[in-house]
Amino acid sequence: MSTASSDVSPDLRHWQRRVFVSVWITYFAFYLCRANMSLAKKPLCETFSWDAVDVGWIFTALTLMYAIGQFVNGQLADRFGARRIVTLGITVSVAMNLAVFAVVFLASPKTSNLDHVLLWLVFFWGINGFFQAMGWSPMVRVMAHWFETEHRGRVMGALGTCYQFGGAFSWFLAFFLTGYYVEKWGGDWRAVFWVPALLFAAVGVYFHWSIRNRPEDVGLPTVNVESEDTDRHAAAEETHPSILANIMRTLSNPYLWIVAGAFFMLDVNRYGFVNWLPSFLEETAGGTYDLSALGHFKEAMKICIHPLAGSLGAVLAGWATDRFFGGRRAPVIAVLLLLLGLLTIALPWLDVRNTTLVIAVVALIGFCTYGPHILMVGHAAQDFGRKSGAAGAAGFIDGMGYIGASLAGVGAGRMIDIPWLGYRWTFVALGVAAILGAGFAALIWGVDTTSSE
Repeated sequence: MSTASSDVSPDLRHWQRRVFVSVWITYFAFYLCRANMSLAKKPLCETFSWDAVDVGWIFTALTLMYAIGQFVNGQLADRFGARRIVTLGITVSVAMNLAVFAVVFLASPKTSNLDHVLLWLVFFWGINGFFQAMGWSPMVRVMAHWFETEHRGRVMGALGTCYQFGGAFSWFLAFFLTGYYVEKWGGDWRAVFWVPALLFAAVGVYFHWSIRNRPEDVGLPTVNVESEDTDRHAAAEETHPSILANIMRTLSNPYLWIVAGAFFMLDVNRYGFVNWLPSFLEETAGGTYDLSALGHFKEAMKICIHPLAGSLGAVLAGWATDRFFGGRRAPVIAVLLLLLGLLTIALPWLDVRNTTLVIAVVALIGFCTYGPHILMVGHAAQDFGRKSGAAGAAGFIDGMGYIGASLAGVGAGRMIDIPWLGYRWTFVALGVAAILGAGFAALIWGVDTTSSE
């Protein structure tokens, strides 16, 4: 059962708004200290004479450790609550970005051992990935506790815009700090690491002050009472769940494995764009850019339209599952992943100097990326994991996704460096991955997820 909308108290509605805003702003800010590395790729390579494979190891360190972190931290969030886990994640992520800044600031391209410099960046960025994984899974758990099941599609769809706008803003900021800030203001591109870190630290203070793990923490009644909570022992498990029992419950759920398989394929595609879209557009255009403010804005939009359009996809996908499919997520996931695959395969055959065409196609790709993304790592994790295991389910799905994302780091870098493959066939491979993900989603096309609550 769940709290009926007409019976919700003003106090609960006040806290729901506060929690939603706090979660939205905080996860938006997580991307500040994650997406910045993609725009730092060019100055890093120019400064330290690295190639795509070298920088690919840095990307892979983050995504692989993020995957491990999701498996671990989702379970920790179910045990210790989001407030502690998220605050810890922000603290260490800020520290790792400052550590990377210190390395690139102190290292000399002429006198330093560049292999050692690369290893330090791989090491610090890997740690950053593990603690960045303390963001999303705890947020999913918080939302499962605070919001009614019947509103899940709409609420989680709206929440899903946070990481699209967060990714876009982070790319805009990093694009400015490594481009216009350097070329017109005489700034230092290495600010791309310390400026986002300071902003993220301020958001972390706000989050710790504003958030509460569940309504009971502020004296409000439980939202979405699960059937097993009528048993006294199960109610105790909800408050202090066994980590081992929660892991076994997650791993024994076949639907979570199917969703995780589809998400694995989606994140191969998504991080192919996150890691390599900026350099693909620059290198295939021949590096001939208008250096005016308008020129910089147009080039930035080619990159940032991917997550910006994704925010619309996240909202409409969640709404569509509730409005047309009775809460079933798989049909929308499958259709959007199929479209994503076809659009990705078409992208490298476009004239990248045609700004309008590139922005339109990348926008459609973003729409088809982040719609199924939030449905799998948000809605489906809550549907199949229920509120007592939502963080663990989200961590499992997201962790599998980031194993896939690790292939889009050094793996894609190696493909790009092979002359007869290059960017064109690398993006074809990313498109095929999305189509395979659509096949996984089709396996649960008719599953009624509302029966899991």
